[in-house]
Amino acid sequence: MNPKLKIEIFADIICPWCYIGKKRLEKALSERPDIEVTIEWKGFLLNPSIPQYGIDRRQYLLTKFGHAASSVYSRIEQAGKLSGIEFDFDAIERTPDSRSVHELIIAAGSDGYRLSELFYQAYFLDGKDISNSDIQEEILESSYLSQISELKKITEAKKILASDLTQANHLGIDGVPFFVFNSQISLAGAHPEHILLTAIDTAVTS
Repeated sequence: MNPKLKIEIFADIICPWCYIGKKRLEKALSERPDIEVTIEWKGFLLNPSIPQYGIDRRQYLLTKFGHAASSVYSRIEQAGKLSGIEFDFDAIERTPDSRSVHELIIAAGSDGYRLSELFYQAYFLDGKDISNSDIQEEILESSYLSQISELKKITEAKKILASDLTQANHLGIDGVPFFVFNSQISLAGAHPEHILLTAIDTAVTS
């Protein structure tokens, strides 16, 4: 019988390190093909005070990083390239409120992890405003998941997101990505593949 592994990923779709962490995790898992993996998305808000329609990205970066923003994002771009991500930060005009995106990913259930990739791509590679309902519908249609935007599913997803945020608070999570392997081992940050592999191997053999 193949070992089973459940991975809970606390992440925010507008966090570039979360996207890098996702790619590094996938690389690590590709080296353990015999493990049966279940991945559960857990919503986290890096900027819970962002208004519903987002804020100008230049203003956001200046407020958060000051004049260090350029060097911070240069390092992220370099890390992204090593994981096969071609970030286009210049294409992003607004930093969005990501709540509605989390709700869609949660509402997608077992398809949520696949859907998260499409939102990461739309935001970081294409510079799209992923909080815009038209953009969201476009992404859902392209992934054959339009049905998840039904009111009933979104209402339930809102409750789950609130629960995720409460859980993150109880766990003391103040940054993402944050991985939990088989409810036993946790890792904070976008760690290199060898560290992820150690956590994976330990979790499935404990």
